[in-house]
Amino acid sequence: MGKVLAVAALVVAVVCPPLLVALMVAGAAGSAAASAAGTCGGAVPATGSWRPPFVQAYTLSPRGIGWRYHPVFKRMNFHGGQDMSSQPGPGPVVAVATGRVVRAGWDTTGYGNVVDLQHGGGIQTRYAHLATIDPAIAAGATVTVGQQLGVEGSTGASTGNHLHFEVAVRGERVDPIAFMRDHGAPLDGRAVGPSGPVAGGPREAAPSDASTAPLPPPGQPRRNSLHNPPQPIPDDILRLYIEAGRKYRIPWQLLAGIGMEETAHGRLTGVSSAGARGVMQFMPATWATYGIDGDGDRRADMTNNADSIHSAANYLDHTGARTGADGVRRALYAYNHADWYVNDVLYYAQAYRAGGLTGTYVRCPSPSRR
Repeated sequence: MGKVLAVAALVVAVVCPPLLVALMVAGAAGSAAASAAGTCGGAVPATGSWRPPFVQAYTLSPRGIGWRYHPVFKRMNFHGGQDMSSQPGPGPVVAVATGRVVRAGWDTTGYGNVVDLQHGGGIQTRYAHLATIDPAIAAGATVTVGQQLGVEGSTGASTGNHLHFEVAVRGERVDPIAFMRDHGAPLDGRAVGPSGPVAGGPREAAPSDASTAPLPPPGQPRRNSLHNPPQPIPDDILRLYIEAGRKYRIPWQLLAGIGMEETAHGRLTGVSSAGARGVMQFMPATWATYGIDGDGDRRADMTNNADSIHSAANYLDHTGARTGADGVRRALYAYNHADWYVNDVLYYAQAYRAGGLTGTYVRCPSPSRR
């Protein structure tokens, strides 16, 4: 199971030029990395309580926190935050976390249109040089993570469209790059989808009361999940993950992690070079032992989504997924004998457990497996 689909080579050649893929995997900074992420990585789902202040892809300026020569004031000046510009042009600026508006309006010291938010734990964030401020953003208002504050601009002491983003902890300004990284929302230039409920309406929560298997955190190494973000799950596939998870008393997100890793929930179709088939990529020999009828039609068809997903749950159950965190890891390793595969699946599973996944599917290449 788990071999690369034959179409992956075509995806590499047509969709994502090799240079872009190399830049993404290497995590290179600057506009080249942001361009690569925007082209191939797609919109990363917003899954946590913190997120970047842009929705679209962006670049980071060399002007970070510290003493810098100010191009408008023509003197050395303490630069209290990080400058960043959305791509390909000015876009919406959003709250990086839920908070309360402390200030929203014009600043006479050079920030131009600025919004200050107060968050829990003595944390405050600032968004400066905005072209406009959203009418709903006023002092005292409560905002949620991902809520639009305004539009990126060049007001105040600015020489071009960009966002000046600051973070202060108990009144002391800190490096936004380090702070956001430590809070699970790295400023790496990638587009991040809107925060909030899944597009298309509410979806069923994880059946935690039925599951007896834990969902351990991912470790290292990882491979595909470093450059292929988790994609939205089609409604029919999601229903099958939940059904199979309940039946076999394992987290449905574990099945979703496998489905994402193998075929992006059926979006990558075809037979792998090793002969693996179906949404969960079963090898014929493994299917002969663990393949089952998942939809009640009295046939066990490797290419039938219900059969494939229920068979994956059956396989995980038989290989120890309900025997604790180590059992989950052993079961995933049995599914595909690679540590990076185990960690990729767990990374995706944790992302789906966090919820709020939105964004547009983007087909990207996967590195060759084994």
